[in-house]
Formats: sequence, structure tokens, C-alpha cells
Amino acid sequence: MNASSIFFLQAVLVVALPYLFWRLAGLRAVLPLVVVQILAGVMLGPSVFGLYAPQAWTAVFGPERLPMLSGLQWLAVAIFCFLTGLHLREQETHDGWRATIGVSAGSIAVPFAFGAAAGWWMVEMQWSVSGEQATRYWFAYAMGVCSAVTALPVLGAVLREMGLTGTRLGQMALRCAAVNDAWIWLFLTVILARHGHQDGPGLLAFAAMAAAYLAFFVLIVRPALAWLLNRHILETELQLAIALFVVLVSACLAELAGLHHVMGGFIAGMVWPRQHAQRIRQQLEPLTVVVLLPFFFLAAGLRSQIAFADHEILLVFGVSTVIAVIGKLIGVAVPSRLSGVGWRESLKLGALLQTKGLVEVVVLTVLLDARIISNTAFSGLLLMAIATTVLARPLTMLFERLGTVRRRRL
Repeated sequence: MNASSIFFLQAVLVVALPYLFWRLAGLRAVLPLVVVQILAGVMLGPSVFGLYAPQAWTAVFGPERLPMLSGLQWLAVAIFCFLTGLHLREQETHDGWRATIGVSAGSIAVPFAFGAAAGWWMVEMQWSVSGEQATRYWFAYAMGVCSAVTALPVLGAVLREMGLTGTRLGQMALRCAAVNDAWIWLFLTVILARHGHQDGPGLLAFAAMAAAYLAFFVLIVRPALAWLLNRHILETELQLAIALFVVLVSACLAELAGLHHVMGGFIAGMVWPRQHAQRIRQQLEPLTVVVLLPFFFLAAGLRSQIAFADHEILLVFGVSTVIAVIGKLIGVAVPSRLSGVGWRESLKLGALLQTKGLVEVVVLTVLLDARIISNTAFSGLLLMAIATTVLARPLTMLFERLGTVRRRRL
């Protein structure tokens, strides 16, 4: 088989089969699409396909076959981060932010603290979880970030599937997730600033380039886009072309500034005019979610070595899942209840904000590239991202049923 036929075979396995399986096997009512796509990436990696059919796996996904996928993976995650920025811009139009500030803070602070403590303990126990560039403090910081993640785009999909988008609970969940995502990108920026810029002059140069990049997009690109899109009625194709141009330029400049193309995509979404965010998101999101992101999940799957006989991976998975779920429930439900929301709705809100999915995989990839976490931690935390995203919907339904049973008894 030549390179072209191999590429299209990869696309069939990565893109078409997971989506068709999700739609036709009845999984749509049970699992978000992102969960099926992440699982497909893991199963096509060395953990399953490579383990049970090594020769076939080498022929399709061997090292010499991967360069043709690299560009698609980078493009996928850059556009996804652009869409995340657009989601945040759309949430700026909703009322009720003041009522959710405390809940948003709790949804970040409590799981972050739990995760950081667990990360510190893992290093103390001498688990092989930290990367070559990580101190005990930085690995604890990274674990805190991973525990605090809530994926706004995945949450939006879950709310749509459950018919909760227009409800008070759904709107509060979206606002909390928007604040959460914004803080996660800030935390990632801190990690990127630390990575590769440990000395004084290097850190100062990085700070100067990052500041120049941000100033250019906030002070020049943002008003230019607002003028162009608000003063002129652009045809759909032209607006889409402008959006892609902004994303690609931003990703390129972010890399040159020493940041990461994930930050480039996110900043491009944050400077896009709010009143035009929904239109461009609706154009880009289906193609990105169905076609491009599976290649990124494949990259994550190829980098994970999930051996179920490896007790450290299972321990990382178990510990991180427990602290992420409990930390998010406590961090959301308690301040929500203190703000006057009932316990049932507070717990349902905490359950919905368990969705990590796409954003968690991006965070893990950045942390692995920065050598803050090891492959063992990456594999265990990837499983945690899948588990918590899967748990969001059944936990929400469980708390709904418990509330219904309690009302009947009363």
C-alpha cells in the first residue's frame, strides 16, 4: 500500500468508524461523541491494536506513517481551541454572572487543591508520574490543573442531549464552565512560561514576546475584526476564510512567541467579535468535531501506553478519578447551596461540571510535551478524563432520581 492509501485507511479507522458506531450502535443516548472518539484513539494505539496485531498496527500506524498526520493533529487542536474561545465569547452575553462567581471559584479551587495534594503525595510515594522537567511542586500544580478542568464544548453537547440547555441549571453550568476554561488556559500559560524559560534572561525574553503577541491581537486584530465584521456584510465563505486566517496566523505567532499553538487558537477565539461568534462556530464545529479532532485523539492514543497490568497507571487512574469527582462535587455543590440553590440542583450542577473530555486531553498533551508529567501519568489521567466525562450524565440523572424519591416520601 502506498502513502495515500494508508492515509485514507487511517481516516476510515479514525474518523468514519467511531462516528458511525456512535450513531448506529445506540451509544448516542448514553455517551458523548468525544468519549467514543477518545476511546477509539486509545484502541487504535499501541495499548490495544498494537498489542494484539503488532504487524498490522506497524503497517498502518508505525513511526514512518505518522508524519502525514502531524499537520492534521496540530490543525485540529488549534481550531478546537478557537471554538473554545468562541464558546466563552458567547457566554459573555448571558445574565446572571454575579450569582455564579462563588460557584465558579469553588469549581476550580477545591478540585485544584485536592489534585495538587494528590500529586504531591504521588511524588512522595515515588510513583513514576513526574516528567524530566518537573519538580515536586510543578507536578502537584499540574495535577491540580488536571483535576479542575471542565470542558465547556463537551458540557454544551451533554446539555443539548439532555434537553437542559435553556434551563436555569444549564445556563449556570455553562457560565461556571466558561470561567473554569478561562482559568485553565491561564494556568497552562504559567506552565508554558516556566517550560524552557527557567533562567532570568530567557524568561524576560519570553514575557516580552508573549506580551507583544497578546498586545497585537487585543489592540490591533480585535478592533480590526470588529470594524470589518460589523461594518460590512460578508458572505459566508469569506467570513469562514477570515476566521481560518486569523486562527492560523495566531497559532503560528503563538509558537514563535514561545507559547503553544493551543494558546494561539484560544486567543483567536477570544478576540473574535461576540455578535459573530455563534455564526462562525456553527460553521466550523461540525467539521472540527467529526473530522479533525479524531486525528488529535489518535495522537493521544498513540502516545498512551495503557497496560492494565501496570499497577501505577491504574493507581493514577483510580486516585485521580476519585479526587476529581469528589473535589468537583464539593467545590460546586457547597457554594451553590450557600447561594440559595437547593441541594438536588447543586449536586446536579456538580455532576454536570465533571465533563473533561476534549480540554483535558489538550491539557495532558501540553503537560506531556513540556515533560511535566510522565507517560504513566498521561495514560492514567487520560483514563480519568474518559471516566469523569462518562460519569457526568448518569450522576446528574442519579441526583435527579434521588430528589424525586425524596419528594414522594415527603
